[in-house]
Amino acid sequence: MPYPCLAASPSATYTAPMPTERIIPANVSPEAAALLERAYGLNSEAASRALYRDWAETYDETMLEGLHYRSPTTVARLLGAHLPDRQRSVLDIGCGTGLVGQTLAHLGFTTIDGLDLSSEMMQVAARRGVYRNFIAADLNQPLALADGSYDGMTCSGPFTHGHVDARCLDELFRVLRPGALFAFTVKREVFEPLGFQDALAALVARGAVIEVAFTHDRHYDTASQPDGVFCAYRKR
Repeated sequence: MPYPCLAASPSATYTAPMPTERIIPANVSPEAAALLERAYGLNSEAASRALYRDWAETYDETMLEGLHYRSPTTVARLLGAHLPDRQRSVLDIGCGTGLVGQTLAHLGFTTIDGLDLSSEMMQVAARRGVYRNFIAADLNQPLALADGSYDGMTCSGPFTHGHVDARCLDELFRVLRPGALFAFTVKREVFEPLGFQDALAALVARGAVIEVAFTHDRHYDTASQPDGVFCAYRKR
């Protein structure tokens, strides 16, 4: 669950935590278990900033070794499957510690920028040496980016319970060039309640985007069933 981005509305608030399969692996430390419990219960920007400040240095250990987190790799590969030109510029939304960027780099992408709310998480991501630039941004506000700035975009983690709803999608698509691809995942249980189903259908209906891929898969190897919606949309 990399950092939560906020909905793009004048006075957005965090969505209330929703019932979910709370996976606290037995092999993680008590400190990591406490951080996971805080993540499941996020309900404010202040709580989010504090969580990811405290979690930045141990996030990868908890998510990769404890939960066997697979979403970053799946999302990066989804973008790669539909954006063959590896020289194209990519913006990684909610880049966190850089797990998506690392896989993008392994796939051959050379121009990757990271955007996140947490400076501490981006400091960890910078050590990977795969990002060109980092952008500190709150998606509760318009992004300080020009229209059509990027050829591709990824997002793995922010679209989940206790986090952001679908109102930030228009702003994210705004910074993509025509023909650009956005690959992302949404926690399956919030896909309809938080407006992603309707928002994406509306974007398709008005001809703003084309659905390229849509499937259900696991966010974690430890999940008991597919718990994520993974999709890719191309901006027209």
